[in-house]
Amino acid sequence: MAGLLTKTTLTDQQRSRNDAQHNHGVVVLVLWLLLLYIYLFTYVPQTLHLPMPQELAQELGVALDHVFDRDLNIHSHVNISWTQRFDSNESERLILFYTILGSFLSAYYLPLRFKRPALVFWTLGAVGLLYGLPATSGLVMAHGALWLTFHPQPKHPLIKGGSLGLLAWVSFWQGEPLYPAVVLSLGFGGFYRFLWLPWLARPKTAPLLRTLLVQSALITVVGSALIEGLDGGSWKLPLGVVLFFWHWQRVMLYQVDFNDGLVPKDLGFLAYLAVFISPGALPNWNREAMIGQGYSYINGVFLHEPKNRIVLAGVRILWVALAYLVLGNWLWRFLVDLCTGWGVDVFDAHIREMTRHYLAGKPLTTSSVLLTTLLDLFRWVTIYASITHFKVGLWRICGYGVDANFDKPWLATNLVAFWKRFTFHYREFLARVFFYPLFFRFRRQGRKTRIITATLGAIVVGNLIWGHVVELFFYRGMAWDELDYFAQAWPYFILLGGGIALTELYLLQKKSTRQPWQWGPWLMGDVVASYLTLQFYALIHIFIFPVAGASVGDLFRLFLIGFGIHL
Repeated sequence: MAGLLTKTTLTDQQRSRNDAQHNHGVVVLVLWLLLLYIYLFTYVPQTLHLPMPQELAQELGVALDHVFDRDLNIHSHVNISWTQRFDSNESERLILFYTILGSFLSAYYLPLRFKRPALVFWTLGAVGLLYGLPATSGLVMAHGALWLTFHPQPKHPLIKGGSLGLLAWVSFWQGEPLYPAVVLSLGFGGFYRFLWLPWLARPKTAPLLRTLLVQSALITVVGSALIEGLDGGSWKLPLGVVLFFWHWQRVMLYQVDFNDGLVPKDLGFLAYLAVFISPGALPNWNREAMIGQGYSYINGVFLHEPKNRIVLAGVRILWVALAYLVLGNWLWRFLVDLCTGWGVDVFDAHIREMTRHYLAGKPLTTSSVLLTTLLDLFRWVTIYASITHFKVGLWRICGYGVDANFDKPWLATNLVAFWKRFTFHYREFLARVFFYPLFFRFRRQGRKTRIITATLGAIVVGNLIWGHVVELFFYRGMAWDELDYFAQAWPYFILLGGGIALTELYLLQKKSTRQPWQWGPWLMGDVVASYLTLQFYALIHIFIFPVAGASVGDLFRLFLIGFGIHL
């Protein structure tokens, strides 16, 4: 996996060499795989008068429960989020697959200088089809404002600033008379030319303005929630702005890269957009949006090795995603039925159902708590793994050698290794934005103190506020009076951060050089350590899935039952 704070020195000449050799067999393999996805997850077989996937499985004598949906194709959690322009997810997925097809062929065959711009245009075209022109304009407008702030444009500022006004008119007032567009363009252009550019020229105000835009999602969340809490009204955001806000973590990394001198000062707008607008960011855009990270990472992995190698790696991970999509739910239900057959009540593998059972005063065994939390972890991890593998696969077939976000976390024998294997790109975000600044800030403190402080700052504060608060407000539409969620969920962040910090201290003192999962007398110890790591992470989700009426004390008592302690 790519290292933290790695500065990329890859040149266009090196990328050209990596792009030189076409392999039409690789292209056919990708096209065949995309056709398989289209067959399994859309209505195309019905349109072509072919048997639907469930019908074909029945003809072949394959019985897989909990795999097919009512439309006779494979049930999938890979979706296009928050659009109702089409009558079904299958139609939206078909547009997605067509976009992927065009993007792949463009990234594979076009000359180097056209590859990444083509990916931007394919993605924006899909956004336009799926969400409409106003949402697309709002997304481009928001990113345009950020680009003009990080990369001031003293040449033709009235035109470049005024274009934001025109995009704003399309986003908010499309269909209204044209004269507001003229007024907005003149207003935006004048504001950028005579106010914003002079402020950006001042060393003290420029970082503040950039930070205000980067943190606009959090500022909007807090401000809107306060207003709603005071006057009792509801608040809404234009979809294009929400699409932009969901890039907030990647935008924060962009700012880190910019401050570290890793972003070219003269970066063009299309090159800027290529960091954020890509087919890999289109499916489930409100889930795992961190994949791809900031400028230095995504620029560093583009054609960093021969493209056929990158594409074949993408094909492999898309096959893994397909396995999770087809078999994940079936295997989860099989394990639930197996535990039920053993006589252990696992509450259909849902922690909330177990919590409600406990709050009702009914008896609960340690085995029920352990297996319910573990199976609930398995349930949502299969969904998570299918989505993240699919997104990484799309990045790769488009020429980006993006690291896997989910890399066999069940092989982790401690929490530090688990956190890296479980959510690599999010861990990189927390490390670069929170851990390293805190670690180097407290230089006069002892190493152990710095590790504990930086880890708790990243996992508790950073993970809670920038990793969950903003997402919960936008994703669930939470209001100010619903913040009791965090009043119950805070122990999760404390336990996770404390567990990782203590593990880091232990590994710092550990002298053994043995690699886990090597054959020998310690192999069973690896098995036990892996189980304990997974079980601990599963148990602390008792706090992240609270229910109405549960106090922190109730959840702690339920948590302790997992250790055999009944209070």
